[in-house]
Amino acid sequence: MVNLEKLGKSTVYFKSSEKMSELEDNSIDVIITSPPYNRGKVYSDDSGGIYNDKKSKSEYYQLLTNVWTECFRVLKPEGTFFLNIGDSANDQGLSEEVVNLTSNVGFFRIQTIIWVKSLLGKGHYTPSGGNRRLNNVWESIFLLVKNKKKYRLYPKAIGIPYADRSNIGRYSEENLRDPGNVWLIPYLQTTGSTIKKGHEAPFPIELPYKCIQLTNAETVLDPFAGTGSTLAAANSLGKVSFGYEKYPRKNIIRNTVLNAQPRLTPTILLPHLELTASILTKLCQKLDYDFLKESCTFKFTKKEQVELEILKETLKELDLNLPILNRYFSDCSNLEKFEDRKLDDFF
Repeated sequence: MVNLEKLGKSTVYFKSSEKMSELEDNSIDVIITSPPYNRGKVYSDDSGGIYNDKKSKSEYYQLLTNVWTECFRVLKPEGTFFLNIGDSANDQGLSEEVVNLTSNVGFFRIQTIIWVKSLLGKGHYTPSGGNRRLNNVWESIFLLVKNKKKYRLYPKAIGIPYADRSNIGRYSEENLRDPGNVWLIPYLQTTGSTIKKGHEAPFPIELPYKCIQLTNAETVLDPFAGTGSTLAAANSLGKVSFGYEKYPRKNIIRNTVLNAQPRLTPTILLPHLELTASILTKLCQKLDYDFLKESCTFKFTKKEQVELEILKETLKELDLNLPILNRYFSDCSNLEKFEDRKLDDFF
């Protein structure tokens, strides 16, 4: 009897995905997964079983070949396969070798999507650079297909607005365009120790969420389910999904699949952000500092004072001058006497 658990529209099989006999041929619309990276990290299950994540290269490649062969069998001819894997300091080129294994079993490589985990201070990553290399803040997502003529993508399903609104009507009737193949999906917070995560490197739910939207898929598979991020994304979109995990932390998987939701934040284009700063600067130039000071407007907490410093530095980097803040910072000798007041009260 197969050990499994049904969680809403998701089914998790607690076994290896080297044989996915539970799934019929040509039954899956999209596969989204991130396999073990074979770096000696700890993967353990509820009963204390430990996965050897430092196999010989031949053992590791055989495991992946077995899984990719099964993935090819269950994927529909028009289906798509998103394979996420990154290179480590000691394994440069691993991602290319892994994706080449998918070609050996019949998949066609269409494109590489760059997943940016951290950019200019936004997001988290594991520091690994030291004084020998730079920290790695991105990973590859390889877009693979079974049949190059039959698959389709729907870029506007994950589209972003036009920076130049005059393009509306010229290239599209709606304010949406192809977002491109560089995705900024930051880890918004660190996830704690391995024992808490139950898996060394769960990717954020927003990643599989975008992949499902991009393909308009109805059936989803993750052959290396980990904590269940792919199934959670499918569940949030009302899709049927299947996952395989041989070394499960079942409570973590249940909680992720049934409760986790993607953090959907609006896209703010950099040109629009800069324009907003410019307009705010012009508006604030019309304010009278002496009047605001006498009316006790400039009363901020220490935390808000730090935020104002950041605001001032950012405006300076954008070459935007704000005299009212210049006056404020030149008159900061009495900051410790200021009463608490929310920054929102001023703006």
